[in-house]
Amino acid sequence: MSDEAAEAAQAPERAPEPEPEFPAAPPPDPTGDPRVDAAVAPLGGLGGLPVAEHVRVFEDVHRRLQDLLASAGQDEPAPPAPAAPPRSAFPDALRPRP
Repeated sequence: MSDEAAEAAQAPERAPEPEPEFPAAPPPDPTGDPRVDAAVAPLGGLGGLPVAEHVRVFEDVHRRLQDLLASAGQDEPAPPAPAAPPRSAFPDALRPRP
């Protein structure tokens, strides 16, 4: 057995280093659309999760945003109908003729 192999066999296994603590990120700024705000809200909790869990959160947010884009225009109310033309102050019979 070589010296390197003997040392490797005798060396104790290292425990994984703990992940560094980072301050929690502030929640995302409001977008003006409550549906989008709800979809991106989980991003505000990333600071309290281990890095290995971030992928799951990013994938969930991405899926929600894709669903919102796919349904764009379907959930929005129809534009208001045009208002009726205003009535004239004088009936046509009383209107002066040119």
